[in-house]
Amino acid sequence: MKRLLIVGFAFVAAVCSANDVEKFDPRMALDKAVVDTNGVKWIDGRYLPLEGKYFKDVDDFYDRLPSGVTTNVNGGVRSMKHHTSGMLFRFRTDSKNLIFRWTPYNPSLAMDHMPSTGVSGIDVYRQDANGKWFYVRTGRIRDAKKGGELSLGWTPGTPCLVNLPLYNGIRAFSVGIDKNAKIEDLGPRKSGIDKPVVFYGTSITHGGCASRPGLAFVNRVGRDLDVPVCGLGFSGSGRMELEMADHLARIDASCYVLDCLWNMNGIRGNSYDYHDVKEAGYAPNVTIPVVRHRYEPFIRALRAKRPNTPIVMAEQCDVFCGGKSVKDTFIRGIYDKLIAEGWKNLVYLPKEEMYSGDLEGTVDGCHPNDLGMATMAKAFGKAVKEALKR
Repeated sequence: MKRLLIVGFAFVAAVCSANDVEKFDPRMALDKAVVDTNGVKWIDGRYLPLEGKYFKDVDDFYDRLPSGVTTNVNGGVRSMKHHTSGMLFRFRTDSKNLIFRWTPYNPSLAMDHMPSTGVSGIDVYRQDANGKWFYVRTGRIRDAKKGGELSLGWTPGTPCLVNLPLYNGIRAFSVGIDKNAKIEDLGPRKSGIDKPVVFYGTSITHGGCASRPGLAFVNRVGRDLDVPVCGLGFSGSGRMELEMADHLARIDASCYVLDCLWNMNGIRGNSYDYHDVKEAGYAPNVTIPVVRHRYEPFIRALRAKRPNTPIVMAEQCDVFCGGKSVKDTFIRGIYDKLIAEGWKNLVYLPKEEMYSGDLEGTVDGCHPNDLGMATMAKAFGKAVKEALKR
């Protein structure tokens, strides 16, 4: 799979017993709020109920991974940890009006095959009395320096969900409410699952190429199953370095989903993964089968650190379902081996489950469009549901 974006740097990760996240404090949110001359009370996103961020030790507040990501992890991950894919605000307010403002991390707002609404926009959803989420509107952005703004009328007391940009990050975010209004957390989910489902993978896991954030399959699974999610998809860079198992294990997850096969092709000794070549004992300029070298050590390392957490092993997510790849066959062998060893809480997701029924599910023959994302959400949702025994 082609790398869609790149660049970056950093250093290290330790296993924690609980998610290292800031807890929402409604008093703090109101104490830090600022009322402008128009009577709008502005609350900084840093004081809102935020999901999808599970590290405090970050370079920038909205980063998906800690500052301690070392050069043992490829540069794409170190750069794209600033993207807010999978992050969302989830709250209730008694305000009759909502205004959202955000400043993107990167000046590039779109790609040639993915619009600015998906790359750098936000999505707003409301929840009905039965717990179902409904799309309300997308916050569009045309100027990175000016940032984006979205104003809405709102029914007081209605739960609100705001998906953040997929292929960009945010430097600042704020919500404006009526000056006498307040914001509160939605509390525990009816599903009973309050630990995140952690997705680790490629550009597709990252959200490429949904037309807006709420349609990325990771975000759809979160809404459909009523579970929190953590989106650790990195375009062209889901390569299963052992250090990434350490970072994933720091998150006290309800389930891990491994979706890296598109990025697990052969590499050569003079590539950016040269340290890995030397570690494996290969000579320079020798092609290395990355999936053979990394997949089993990675999944064993993750299970060793989180022995009771379910893991979903996904085949290469071909929305067009072009048949089994050698990588699919290889990880099926690993799955059968681990089951024979007595592993529990291990779910296998074949690519046929992700097929959209024709060839209309992609934007470029590879990355899913919104139709492809819908079928992937259904497939991954089914596998996660099985893993969570729901």
